[in-house]
This record gives sequence, C-alpha cells and structure tokens, in this order.
Amino acid sequence: MSGKKTMRGAGATLAGALFLLTLTACYEHTITTGAGAPHGPVVYDHWENFWLGGLIGEAEYDIQEICPSGDATIEAYQSFLNGLVTGLTGGLYSPTTVKIRCRTGGRAELHLDEADVQRITTDERFLEAVEAALPERADEVRQAQALLQDG
Repeated sequence: MSGKKTMRGAGATLAGALFLLTLTACYEHTITTGAGAPHGPVVYDHWENFWLGGLIGEAEYDIQEICPSGDATIEAYQSFLNGLVTGLTGGLYSPTTVKIRCRTGGRAELHLDEADVQRITTDERFLEAVEAALPERADEVRQAQALLQDG
C-alpha cells in the first residue's frame, strides 16, 4: 500500500513539474519600424512587468525619442529566466524582456553643409580645441582659417 502512495506522490510531482514547465514557455515578437536595425546596437534592454500571464500590463515606447532616425527593431521575448520567474510565481507575475536596437545607436545623424563647416572651422573655439588636442596641427588650422576668411 505504501508503494501506491509513493507512486501517487511521484505522479503529482511530475504533473506539477509539467504544469510549471508549460508556464515557462518562451516566445519572441519582433517589430520593425522604418528600415529596422536587426544588427544595430542595443540602446534599451529591460524587463517589462506584466501580471496574470501577461493579461495585465502594457509598455509604450517613443521610438523617435529612443532612435531619432526612426529605424529600429524591437524584440520582446520571454527568456528562460523570465519564464522561470513566471513559473515560480504561478503565472501571477510574468516579466518580458524588451530590447530596442537603433540603426544609429540612438544618436541622430549629423549633416553639415559647406556654410556650417566654414562657420565651425573659422570659430576661435575650434582653433583652441585643436591646440589642446593636436597642438602639432594648430598651424595648419590657422592657415586654413586665414584662407577661408580671405576667400
């Protein structure tokens, strides 16, 4: 008789383990905005909080603020660790990992026209910066500034 109780206990343990295993299933969603950036640098990597198996909770992102170019790839997935936490809480807490990749790494691209370049390079602060960082090139900058101001 005690053998049957052991079998029942082992069956209940196996059933419980299978139930927890189903709660730890992994998934992934990928969203592309603009041209996307599937191989770009990760600029956002956080757990987002959801409850009751993901039924309660939401996450919103301002892609223009995070990736000024508008080219981003958003990956939302449940990692093994997310799934383990979900299983241990019986599905009450269901975290999801969100990663956002930007084509430009989260920085806006800089476009300068000829007038912008001339204004920057003829500014006295530019020469000061060159003298501080590359003193051996300061004479070249002075000569170039003189040519730009004369021409």
